[in-house]
Amino acid sequence: MDKQLQQLMTQADELRNGIHELADQSRNFEYNLTGIERCVETIQRCVRMVGNNRTAALPSRDQRKIMDELEGAANELQDLIKR
Repeated sequence: MDKQLQQLMTQADELRNGIHELADQSRNFEYNLTGIERCVETIQRCVRMVGNNRTAALPSRDQRKIMDELEGAANELQDLIKR
């Protein structure tokens, strides 16, 4: 009986640890999802500003700024997807 109780306590500890690990993974997933959504919005905004043959309407300085922002969002998105 004592051995069974000990096994039950060990299994309860393993279950508790598994639940904590799952909760941590869930928080990380939510963080990553929020970051991915933010990056997608930035990429969409940049593409709308530069796309549709409106490039000529943007000064070169603004184009470089937008492309830098686009590249940053793409890099951040890549990092978030790797996690």
